Amino acid sequence: MKMWPKSHLNIKDHNEKFNEGNLLTRGQTVENVPEDEVKSIELKAGQMSLHHPRVVHGSGINKSNDRRIGFVIQSYIGTNVKQILGKNSVQIARGEDNYHHHEIINRTKALMNKESIFLRKKENDYLQEIFYKGAKQKGSY
Repeated sequence: MKMWPKSHLNIKDHNEKFNEGNLLTRGQTVENVPEDEVKSIELKAGQMSLHHPRVVHGSGINKSNDRRIGFVIQSYIGTNVKQILGKNSVQIARGEDNYHHHEIINRTKALMNKESIFLRKKENDYLQEIFYKGAKQKGSY
C-alpha cells in the first residue's frame, strides 16, 4: 500500500473514473499525487493498516491467487452527530442516544437468516444513497 503523508490535512479533489477493476464505489482517483512524497507501506498477509480516511492511499493490482479483502470501520461517532447526506442506522457502542438522529438497530441474532439479510440490504441501500449522491452513474461493486 502507498500513502501520501499529511494529505489528510487538506481535502483533495477526486475524479470519478468508474473504471473496471477499481473496487471503489465511484472509482475515486486523486490526480497529480507527488510521487516523491508517497511512502510505501508493506503489509504482510494478515496485517492491516489503520489510518485517517482522508489520507490519500491506494495499492496496485492484486497479483496473488487470492482475493483482496477490505474491512472498513465507518466511524465511531457521538450520538449528537447527524447524517446530512442521507440516512443510516447505528448500533450504540456505549452510553445513551439523547438526540435520536439515527435509527438504532441491534446486532443480528444469526448469520444469513432472513432478518440479517433484510437488514444488510436496507443498510446497503442507505449507503448507496449517500455514496452516489450527485453522481452521474453508479458503480458495480
